[in-house]
Amino acid sequence: MIVLLPFLVLVLLHHFLLAPLIRKRLALYIGLTMALLVLFGIWCYSPLSRPQGAPPFPGQNGMMAPPPHGPEGRGPEQQGRRGPMNPEASRLIMGILLIGVDLGAYFYVESRRKERRMKELEAENTKQRLESLRYQINPHFFMNTLNNIHALVDIDPEKAKESIEEFSKMMRILLYEGDAATIPLERELDFIEHFISLMRLRYPENSLRVDTDFPKERGGAVVPPLVMASFVENAFKHGVSYSEESFIRVKIGLQDGKVLFHCANSSHPAEADERHGIGLENIRKRLTLLYGNSYTLSIDEDGGRYDVMLALPDHTELQGS
Repeated sequence: MIVLLPFLVLVLLHHFLLAPLIRKRLALYIGLTMALLVLFGIWCYSPLSRPQGAPPFPGQNGMMAPPPHGPEGRGPEQQGRRGPMNPEASRLIMGILLIGVDLGAYFYVESRRKERRMKELEAENTKQRLESLRYQINPHFFMNTLNNIHALVDIDPEKAKESIEEFSKMMRILLYEGDAATIPLERELDFIEHFISLMRLRYPENSLRVDTDFPKERGGAVVPPLVMASFVENAFKHGVSYSEESFIRVKIGLQDGKVLFHCANSSHPAEADERHGIGLENIRKRLTLLYGNSYTLSIDEDGGRYDVMLALPDHTELQGS
């Protein structure tokens, strides 16, 4: 066991002291590694490398090799064969091989560590970008909702009270679940229902028709918060006219492992300003960060109708995490 100790010391010195130099100071690494191998070679050829009580190798320390046999100086069994490699050279070659193996292991461990660190950084960056985009959408909802309540205060105080109650329900969802990357589909549908109830208070019943079709069985599907609600909000903002009859149809379903969202509304070009504003752009970025290429979003405007079709996987994992 004592004979193996120098091999262990060789590997430990190389792994912890020399190998870290190879990326930044290659010349120093080569020089120190050569020096370490020279020291190891000196040990290999010293008496300390031989087990205690072992005889010296023939021909060393003044001892003569056995006399040769046969007319050519070799016995018949030695014709055409080289003699065995001496133990000192074997130990030195083994030490060099150990250095090579350790270097390969060091590069492998470092590459895996770097890969894991990059994934952690990408996941952290993705979360920060999602939070940034989400915080841009939340104030957008607050601003429009408060404007609606303000418009009702003087016109219909009772409806204003009802709108404040609906707004408090929406706030509860946002405060407790709005920071998550995904929320249960049921919570997003609750938010949309409260928002539609709030918006209906603002418009006369005979001027706006709102139809909804939500699944009764919602399973364990999850969705990013406020994505579908943002399209519904956009439908109210740009698809409703005080002077013309308007409609909004929202349908959400589950099929083949996907959440299917369809929102159609009337289109009034004279009032549809900033339809493709920061909200829609942020939604696209959020969906790309969450799903990569695993989602489908199509927006079509034809004549007096505006359609949004969205298909999402019913379970979400952050890309790169």
